[in-house]
Amino acid sequence: MSAAEVLAEMPESFIPKVCRVFSNPTRYKILLLLDKEPRTFTALMKMLTVNPKVLNDHLNTLIANKLAAKSYAYNVYTLTPLGRLVKEALAEMNNKLKEPLKTLAQWEGLG
Repeated sequence: MSAAEVLAEMPESFIPKVCRVFSNPTRYKILLLLDKEPRTFTALMKMLTVNPKVLNDHLNTLIANKLAAKSYAYNVYTLTPLGRLVKEALAEMNNKLKEPLKTLAQWEGLG
């Protein structure tokens, strides 16, 4: 079963909630970085070039929605299993929409 199929089985309120979480592209960038390996706050801040308050707010949003977690023992942020599932589903969606959106942009004179 694909990640998108698993998410389709989630409660109806889950997808709008995930859409709100990723309404800010920085949160998606954090998700992608954490998918590669756990990262410290400082490493994320340097990689994303955001100020500490902004990064803290984004991480708190991901944690509150159970997509990321902080390991206090190692002082790093990681993706949760749900975070990995959402990341995989978003990648599947991106792959499926890439060509249709490119065609639509050309059709509308945007490409």
